[in-house]
Amino acid sequence: MNRIIFFAAFLPFAALAAEDKELTTCAAIKGTVERLSCFDEIASKRGLVAETVATPSVGKGKWRTSTTTDPLTDKSVYVAGVHADQGVGRFGETIGMVVRCKDNQTDLYINWQSYLGLDSTPVTHRIDKNKAVTSTWDVSTDHKSAFMRSPVAALKQMVKGESFIANVTPYGENPVTAAFNIAGTEAALQDIRKGCRW
Repeated sequence: MNRIIFFAAFLPFAALAAEDKELTTCAAIKGTVERLSCFDEIASKRGLVAETVATPSVGKGKWRTSTTTDPLTDKSVYVAGVHADQGVGRFGETIGMVVRCKDNQTDLYINWQSYLGLDSTPVTHRIDKNKAVTSTWDVSTDHKSAFMRSPVAALKQMVKGESFIANVTPYGENPVTAAFNIAGTEAALQDIRKGCRW
């Protein structure tokens, strides 16, 4: 009888140990995308995240789009992302650009896969054959992504664009240039434009 009570009392600790092992395995993954995917899988298994629904990619070029529901507000969050055709992060990871509409706010950011510093960084970007523009972008909390301030004007230019080139100098490193094929932006940003009303 004592063994049964001990075993029953031990079960919750065994479950916690298994969860810790899963988390440790995910934390040890070096690639950012793969690591986040591992954590997302654990959260999904436990019903902790809203399901992401991929939207059709017809006419969106290389863009990938999805819609999720914010569990705190029950409002839709629209996301469009595209990988750079040229340029890589410090350890060879793919650089990605993301456009998001959440809570009626539009964000455009580039994950440079390199340490950018603490608060802000200068980024030079060029849309198609337009003049290159240098502006200050805000650095993310993981210090690897840079957010364009007030991005709607640039996004409106991108809607009919074919290419987006961006350049940044990560902290203590050489400059990195990323080239994105943005053909299909108009279709890719359709839900974002409706959701954020621009």
